[in-house]
Amino acid sequence: MDKEEVLARLSKDLEIPRFAGKIEDKEYTEEEYQKLKNDLNDYFENYVRNIEN
Repeated sequence: MDKEEVLARLSKDLEIPRFAGKIEDKEYTEEEYQKLKNDLNDYFENYVRNIEN
């Protein structure tokens, strides 16, 4: 997957309309994509959700 495909897929999978994360312009494997997605989920849970409570 290229950068644009990854951003589009993250937007869909994470249910974040107009997601515009800054990621490296390269080809991503499925494993790299899953790690990136998990890292974003972890960041949200650890930093964003904790602030909401």
